Amino acid sequence: MSADQTLLATTPRGDSAVETPFYIPATGTAARPRCALKYGDTFAIVDSYGDIGASAGGSDGLFHKDTRFLSLLELRVNGQQLLLLGSNQRDDNTALSVDLTNPDFIVDGKIALQKDLLHIGRTMFLWHGTAYQRLAVRNHSDKPIELSLSIRFGSDFADLFEVRGLQRARRGTAKQEMIGPDRVLLVYRGLDSKMRRSTLTFDPPPTELTVDTATYRLVIEAGEMHPLFIAMECDKPAEQRAIPFFAGLLAVHRELRSATHDAASIESSNEIFNEILCRSAADLQMLMTDTPEGRYPYAGTPWYSTTFGRDGLVTALQMLWCDPKVARGVLRRLAAH
Repeated sequence: MSADQTLLATTPRGDSAVETPFYIPATGTAARPRCALKYGDTFAIVDSYGDIGASAGGSDGLFHKDTRFLSLLELRVNGQQLLLLGSNQRDDNTALSVDLTNPDFIVDGKIALQKDLLHIGRTMFLWHGTAYQRLAVRNHSDKPIELSLSIRFGSDFADLFEVRGLQRARRGTAKQEMIGPDRVLLVYRGLDSKMRRSTLTFDPPPTELTVDTATYRLVIEAGEMHPLFIAMECDKPAEQRAIPFFAGLLAVHRELRSATHDAASIESSNEIFNEILCRSAADLQMLMTDTPEGRYPYAGTPWYSTTFGRDGLVTALQMLWCDPKVARGVLRRLAAH
């Protein structure tokens, strides 16, 4: 039996996928819609599972200043993909929450671990060039469960034009190295001789760590929850460590409140119209980016997360009556450039 198949059975060994003709084993995965998170010059396109590059159909990645710093981030348990219970982006667009569970783990034709006994809560947000993820693995059975949780990762350091399909005749050089029992550094030297770095930090340190996979071998008692944290830093010094997950999440919410505290709020007698207004305001705030000249509404993710003159002017004009700071930042930035 492989390491990925090692687990404590929580259902009788007699439960066989072939002996129960009316039972449909839950092992597959459905299509995965994409969602976007953005903070400043950093944005992430992830699927509904919270993965990056784990399924076809999207230009996934963690992007920073028009370069993809992470092109793969895939979570598996006992070597298998998980099942999606649901995912939800906060109303203010600051974080993505995902609820996952285990499929039927089948060993030698028998169900060794029945589906829905594990719950994996996954939370992701961005702050100051760093993507944070928290994994909360909970055992809902009445027996201990032994499992292998692995996180595959990697980066191609492609620029946005390459991600959109442009084929480059030449590329720079990439390397990966471990810089500690809990950290991996992905480095790319471009043709412009500039070094770009992705630093991944795992807390607690994995049981096994290589340059492309972190593996945790866990024994989770009945009713117990086990938290794991990942910080993925873009272009930060290798010796610098990201602040803890909860401190970063608190900082994101504080900054959003500060940025919007003097903007006008709108409320009507129509609840549906109120929801539209709230969604529009949240989407606009996600696009707002601090520049040296002031806050500027970037055109959109993923392809247009940058300054567009006409789009900025139109947005500033339409927002003038409720948030004049938008116009101030737009005019100053366009005047400077």
